[in-house]
Amino acid sequence: MFDLYLFDLDGTLVDTRRDIAKAVNHVLQLHTRPVADLATVISWVGDGLGDMMVRAFKTDEKEFIDELVDEFRSYYKDHCTDFSYVYEGCQETLTSLQERGAHLSVLTNKPQDLSLAILERLGILQHFDRVVGPSDADLRKPNPSNLLSLVRDVGTSKERTLMVGDSRNDILVARNAGVASCGCTFGYLGRDALLELKPTYIVETWPGLLLLADPAS
Repeated sequence: MFDLYLFDLDGTLVDTRRDIAKAVNHVLQLHTRPVADLATVISWVGDGLGDMMVRAFKTDEKEFIDELVDEFRSYYKDHCTDFSYVYEGCQETLTSLQERGAHLSVLTNKPQDLSLAILERLGILQHFDRVVGPSDADLRKPNPSNLLSLVRDVGTSKERTLMVGDSRNDILVARNAGVASCGCTFGYLGRDALLELKPTYIVETWPGLLLLADPAS
């Protein structure tokens, strides 16, 4: 097994799709724009709130994007767990990994305050040593800086670290950091797209993580 497991949030720990879509559509409606369907909104997710609004409004005007992000945050902070739920088998798997002595942290491109709120409200925050979101845009996944900082903080090695996620950025940040990756087919990207990225491992369900062997052992 690995010493350190790093988890993406959206589409990996928690299915947040409906709440994200409702918040994005709330902002679209504030500006009298047509609402978007669920699949379209989720195709905008993964690179942070600013990039999501750039895609939704097809603009890169910074002041306007900042305004849209503020409107999204204002709505989403109160509704981020209306429909979101922890994936089946997640809580039990996290508990098993902890009982084996592993360190668990969250590495996400979602703002830290929103991530903490979701994890706390859904009852899984206690499993994680750290919850790390990007302090600025340059540190978003696939930039490996935050991942490597977590490895150093725990005092383990890259060889004994696993990045678990469902998106392109999750697989790429692992590759950029020189750590193993695990793609979750139950997330937002889907099995075929994940396989094209060639992660170290693929799991179809959360308990599958318990069957992975540490290649360094």
